[in-house]
Amino acid sequence: MATEVQRFERKHTSTTVGRVDGDIRFADDQYLSPLHAKLSWEDGRLEVRDLGSRNGTWVFLEEPYRLADGDVFLIGSQVIRFRRLGYPGPHAPDADATKRMGSMVPSADIASLTQLRADGSSRDVIQLSPGRDVHIGRERGDWIFPYDPSMSAQHATVRSEDADFVLMDDHSRNGVAIAARGAMVLRHGSRIMVGDKLLRVELPA
Repeated sequence: MATEVQRFERKHTSTTVGRVDGDIRFADDQYLSPLHAKLSWEDGRLEVRDLGSRNGTWVFLEEPYRLADGDVFLIGSQVIRFRRLGYPGPHAPDADATKRMGSMVPSADIASLTQLRADGSSRDVIQLSPGRDVHIGRERGDWIFPYDPSMSAQHATVRSEDADFVLMDDHSRNGVAIAARGAMVLRHGSRIMVGDKLLRVELPA
């Protein structure tokens, strides 16, 4: 359970967060950009936007999340990118009718998950195919990160739903977070991470 260390009362329609600029500042946070994120009321909803920060603004999942091409998410301390590959087309038969060797199962990889290093380069990749769920964790699953102490033994699942993939938190200790792209709607109790600061939203009753 996280311990509350500071509370920020805001009465304006928008609030910015940053290391140097912003309504809320964390000058000691080296992972926070000078002006990092903005929370604002739009049409009766509280939304958060990343302001082009270097390390992103992360919104923790409160329910299963349907992944879209280019989504980046955080599991433990691992940053992972989801990409759609599309359905492979039929292979033209070889001229001499010789059948090629190779695995037939799964027959169609239509998306991938890529582990990203701190410099943005790719490390490990796992392929996603229809009908196959991928479990991720420190000790158990299809993709294991034994060196990550911030990851739970079984942390998250990427569930196949026909041609779509849904990201689910498997009751992990530290949660699963999505990098905000555009505006993401927040609710009472929503948690966001900017830099190394974890913030919880409390809306008026």
